[in-house]
Amino acid sequence: MGCAVGDALGAPLEGRSREQIATMQGIADGFRPYRHKGEVEFPLGQYTDDTQLTLAIVKSLLTCGRVDPADIAAEFVKLWESHEIVGAGQVAHRAVGRLMEGIRWEDAAAADDLPWNGAAMRIAPVGLWHFDNADQLARDVELASFVTHRHPLAVDGAIAVATAVAYAATSNEVETASFLDAVHGSIAGRSPGFADRVRELHEWLALTETAALEAIVADQGRAKGRGFGVPVRVEPTVLASLYVFLKSPGDYLATVDRALRAGGDVDTVAAIAGAISGAHNGLDAIPANLVAGVKDSAEILDLGARLFARRFADTA
Repeated sequence: MGCAVGDALGAPLEGRSREQIATMQGIADGFRPYRHKGEVEFPLGQYTDDTQLTLAIVKSLLTCGRVDPADIAAEFVKLWESHEIVGAGQVAHRAVGRLMEGIRWEDAAAADDLPWNGAAMRIAPVGLWHFDNADQLARDVELASFVTHRHPLAVDGAIAVATAVAYAATSNEVETASFLDAVHGSIAGRSPGFADRVRELHEWLALTETAALEAIVADQGRAKGRGFGVPVRVEPTVLASLYVFLKSPGDYLATVDRALRAGGDVDTVAAIAGAISGAHNGLDAIPANLVAGVKDSAEILDLGARLFARRFADTA
């Protein structure tokens, strides 16, 4: 639910600059009209592919009781074949297109494709599923990512997010250094440069918000002349999501509001940060009007309850 609400709040703002969003009031108070690239206007509370693919992974975990990339691939294909998918990224679209042509999941994604954030945005359920096993978490994040994203950075960004979710879900208090140590450690042996930037968040948290966000997107190829915004590349997306969570770890709405005001790919930043915050703070931390108003609210709550029950079925 934390993912879905953040995503749905961010969808109408996606692509706007930080400067444009700064002039808007009450952006986290309620859902706004959303029209994706000139398409028919969606109902209030509509979320995007960030949440759709997250829910697809939940459904697969419920069906299989484990991370099964072939089944995840089948769930993804359903969304494309039914034309339900909203705002899919190019990397995922290319891979699912190959799946629909009959190519096996192992071969659908290209390792030399772009290091975008499509695997990281949907991976929270795997972090919950493996909250107590870091090694299995990393292995299964790889499998769940490989369905559409094989670029090493795309996978490592997903591992970082899943690790953050696992930490958040199992900690009464979020201690910044410990949190960053956990995320850093999950990718240090795989992407040392990315991991080092995760560590730098500790210093960036002491900067002004604008200076911190500038440091996060430095050298990430963002568009020139359009104002500030977080690009769709995985590294700045993950860093921005961790940053806004750590600025207010005990306050879901403050985290999501800060994510929305970052500019750029704000639906994904808010979806990831919202998932981490939701895992830490629980359902009661999310405003009731947003829980009730997000698309498919009852189904999302049911899937969450069933995921919990399935994960702990053998220990009841």
